[in-house]
Amino acid sequence: MVIVLLLYLVFIAGPIGTITHELGHAFGAKWVGANKIVLSIGSGKVIHHSEWNNMSIYIHTLFFLGGMTYSETTVPYHRKEVILIALAGPLLSALAAALCFVFYLFYPGDYMMLLILLHLWIAFINFIPFHFRGKQSDGYTIYKAIAFK
Repeated sequence: MVIVLLLYLVFIAGPIGTITHELGHAFGAKWVGANKIVLSIGSGKVIHHSEWNNMSIYIHTLFFLGGMTYSETTVPYHRKEVILIALAGPLLSALAAALCFVFYLFYPGDYMMLLILLHLWIAFINFIPFHFRGKQSDGYTIYKAIAFK
């Protein structure tokens, strides 16, 4: 049972959590008027690419290894827009956890609880300001936008 839960976490819940979080950033970027949005899930060779309006979505072979959303406008983002885009990922993760919890109330189970906890973890960990190997958390992006006008 533990191995099945681990496989579920790595290959199903993890990617769902990552996609949800990155879609939050994409929605935030769309809301502030981004001209181009690129959502990338995983790493390695691209196995799927699709375009929709001004959004490109790339799925890589190692789809369970994180994700990233990039967006740009013709004019630089204002500080408030940077903060909104950074907040949108963790907020959508928290909203997804709440929606999964409502579902869990009617259909309780280990798999749903794991998905709830994963969404909450993604939301929480991304609010902590840190950077590592050239990547930064949403919390660090917000910190930079506030501290370095």
